[in-house]
Amino acid sequence: MGRPPKPMEQKRRTGRAPGKDSAGRDLPHLGNVRSLPGAGGQVPPVPPSLVEDGAGAARWERLWREAAEWLAVGTDWHLLVRLCEAEDLRQGMREALAESGFFVAGSMGQQRPNPLIDKLRLHDAEILRMERECGLTPAARGSLGVGEVQEKTGSGLDQILRDAANRGARRSG
Repeated sequence: MGRPPKPMEQKRRTGRAPGKDSAGRDLPHLGNVRSLPGAGGQVPPVPPSLVEDGAGAARWERLWREAAEWLAVGTDWHLLVRLCEAEDLRQGMREALAESGFFVAGSMGQQRPNPLIDKLRLHDAEILRMERECGLTPAARGSLGVGEVQEKTGSGLDQILRDAANRGARRSG
């Protein structure tokens, strides 16, 4: 598997020129970034398939609160249910791993890594795939055009100091 795509805001910072990425390709204009109709600030009820007070139910609440701008109940519901069910399964696997330990007895009595470790890694990769599908990683949000992290421009005092330094540089140069 190749390197994940760079987040759009990183492409803007390291681009060849304003509006171009490092390869010279046009970046989406910030004025064209639109929010999709989201959940309207409403957190849908936790599906009954999720463990009550489990990791999946907590994730469900958090997702609909924090990503409601681009998540739609009608189209994203089933994927989010699977993602949150995967969180419950992940929590169970981690608890089982903590209980049984990182090493278990092999067929000949030798110590070997717990097979749950590999299963957990595969499961985490599946969760990451679903997170990308939902726009829950910086690169995924950038490719969807739903949000970019903007650098803070600083305080008014910072701007005054920069302006003074620029005036001083122009006078001496």
